[in-house]
Amino acid sequence: MNQSPRIRVLIAEDYRIVADGIAKLLSEAADIVVVGLARDGAEATRLIERHRPDIALLDLRMPVLDGLGVARWIQTSGSAAQAIILTAFQSEREISDAHRAGVKAYLLKGTLPGEILKVIRQVHQGVRSIASVLDPAIERTESPALNPLELKILKLMVLGHNNQEIAQRLELRTDTVKYRLRTLFAKLGVKRRAAAARRAVEIGLVQI
Repeated sequence: MNQSPRIRVLIAEDYRIVADGIAKLLSEAADIVVVGLARDGAEATRLIERHRPDIALLDLRMPVLDGLGVARWIQTSGSAAQAIILTAFQSEREISDAHRAGVKAYLLKGTLPGEILKVIRQVHQGVRSIASVLDPAIERTESPALNPLELKILKLMVLGHNNQEIAQRLELRTDTVKYRLRTLFAKLGVKRRAAAARRAVEIGLVQI
């Protein structure tokens, strides 16, 4: 019995450790083969021309040419590759821009591995509506219930302000800021400031 051809995927991601992790995940799937790794968008276009992948899995923010730039290039180049964005950033504007750029799916980097594989297969099978593959990823990134003061503290923390600076700006005691941050970390399911900032951006609580 002849096996179906494997889905050829090119990965464009400028952080090597992230790119290697995605490549490892995909290489463990029997029906998927990684045909190239690009460190920026310009390299991605060259590798797409050379390897002719079925799927281009693109980081949104990359040097030289970003993921949407690569997606637009795919639209006009005659490439048969289908673009999927895999990113840590999510906003209505970015999703809308991705839709106009011909992107077939927009996933967050916190998406479960099994869902990433599922979406790659869906797009390869011809799923055209970006919303049909966007919804599962967005529904999983539930935003915790934060009160207005917690949101203000979170936004200032993401912008790099320390506890004393946050206290001064919001006319609070430093101990109050520390207590509120501990509560925020618990709601976000993290233990450190960097992880809290990353999580806040991923789920759309804060835009940078």
